[in-house]
Amino acid sequence: MAFHRVPPVPHNAFTIATRVKLILNCRFSFLFIILFRVIYPQVLPYGEPQYFSVNPETISEEIFFTNGEFKISKLRWQNGTKLINDNEVLYLIHYTLENESSFHARLDKNSFPEECELYVINPTEKSWVGPYRKEFLKTAFPNLTGRLKATEFILELSAPRNKKIQFPEILIQIISYQQFKKEDSEITRGYPQKSTRENPIILLTGYWPPTNEAVRPFSQNSLLNPSGWIGENWEESGYDIVSFFPSFYPPDCTECGQGYGDLEVDYQDTSEDLWNIVESHNPVAIITFSRGYIDYSWEMEWKYFNWLEWIDDFTPPYQPTPAPPDQDSPINYIRFSSLPMTEIVEAVNSADLGLYPYIDYGGGAGGYLSEYKGFHGVWYKDLMENEDETPCYLAGHVHVGGLVDWDTAHEAVLITVRETIQYINEHILIPGDVNRDGIINSLDIIMILSHLNGITELTDNQFFFADMDGDGEITTLDVVLLVNELLTEDR
Repeated sequence: MAFHRVPPVPHNAFTIATRVKLILNCRFSFLFIILFRVIYPQVLPYGEPQYFSVNPETISEEIFFTNGEFKISKLRWQNGTKLINDNEVLYLIHYTLENESSFHARLDKNSFPEECELYVINPTEKSWVGPYRKEFLKTAFPNLTGRLKATEFILELSAPRNKKIQFPEILIQIISYQQFKKEDSEITRGYPQKSTRENPIILLTGYWPPTNEAVRPFSQNSLLNPSGWIGENWEESGYDIVSFFPSFYPPDCTECGQGYGDLEVDYQDTSEDLWNIVESHNPVAIITFSRGYIDYSWEMEWKYFNWLEWIDDFTPPYQPTPAPPDQDSPINYIRFSSLPMTEIVEAVNSADLGLYPYIDYGGGAGGYLSEYKGFHGVWYKDLMENEDETPCYLAGHVHVGGLVDWDTAHEAVLITVRETIQYINEHILIPGDVNRDGIINSLDIIMILSHLNGITELTDNQFFFADMDGDGEITTLDVVLLVNELLTEDR
């Protein structure tokens, strides 16, 4: 049976991206130089705090939180540790907490000083979130930093020397944290194996390490994955798992840049390549991954914005073309992850991998290349979720901490895929839901009866959900079983 589909991207956008790629056939990577330090890509462009190299003596003050919040006053900045070198001034304030806590900082972009850079540091495990600069905050709403889980933290602010600045207003907010315990769930009925789609596909993408390495075993490209593709009917789930990602030299790079290969860390390449990939694979779910903050987090992103302005990438044109990427939706239109985020967080916690999994309910996924890629995944899902023959049910993005090793990241990817499959099987592929509206009712019975009487013909997907006894035929027995299902639910 031939599939007839509406192209998932506006034609003019795809044409522009194609022309840009032809023009830029000889691409090269730019390194951003900020305060004489090289930056690398992640949820925000990469930077490294000076605290670990300078190793200054700092004065620590204990915080006793009231209502889960603590405001950093301008006076506290002035009373903190101050270091001066030839080019800049470094301000450090050090706090210890009553107990290990999860927290983030809320930044006021209006009061944030120009030409300054802020980090929130966990000195115990040598992790951090940032850098934050005024130009990055323009796309972040409501201006929340990444999370840390720690017993102490250091705020580091660097400013140009001999320039008077206003100190940023910062509100530290404690986030309630629960150690989850997840029980094993019984695997339920899978996707139709007799449909025209054969094994449905779950698409994984990576960006910078460790994410490209974490999904590498699911690549069908023998040059990229010489050990062999592990995704065919993965774990006998009835799903094929495939992956696409950029390559870097060296593979364990820190100055990773744009990369090369199936995907590149570039707005135009990402858009064109992803549309081509989803067009050829018709995935039922899309999970995109990229490197997050330099910590051990497994951050499930909830919101993705149709931004007009993005943080510049490496190669001209530095901004997406077109912008915003979805020309049929308003500027700053929000799309949401549909992944089973709570289940994934619980399962990663229970696996005891040494990761800090959580859901980011804040404002977007960074306004950089990671959010751009994540937005494309949820955009495709929104376009295709009601497609009869080739629907896409779930999509979302995961930011993986830059301190996570490749093997641990791969194990967490496996958990994320398992939870996604289980969610599809239990909550989306509901036997008897013939019209795919998420519930079983009399409308589903009418569709089966109409098929039996020769009035209408069920599509392959509708046929699967109508075949209640799974014998490959639609008979009056299927109607009886569906009626019994309805009666059982009404009790």
